[in-house]
Amino acid sequence: MEWIKLHWKEVVIVLLVLFGLNKCTQSCNRATTIDEKVTEITVIENTKDSIINILNDSITKMNIRLQVYQEKVAGLNQALSIQDEANKRISEAKKNINVQVRQK
Repeated sequence: MEWIKLHWKEVVIVLLVLFGLNKCTQSCNRATTIDEKVTEITVIENTKDSIINILNDSITKMNIRLQVYQEKVAGLNQALSIQDEANKRISEAKKNINVQVRQK
């Protein structure tokens, strides 16, 4: 007890320093955790952006394919209508054929 009475100022200073170091450590740990979370969020955002870009490219490619197939269908429909018209003309031409048989 005598020693504490003689060195009470030093004991108080040491306790204050220890409490101060504790708060400093808490702040440092909190800052480190925040930095880690910011890094994680940045990585996730970059990954999300790259996935969005890939999907947009896929959508663009699919739209181009769709246009090509639509053009093919339109061409086939046009060919079919031309063929139908030709068949109609042929059948009309067959109706107008007159055969005359002559005897010699």
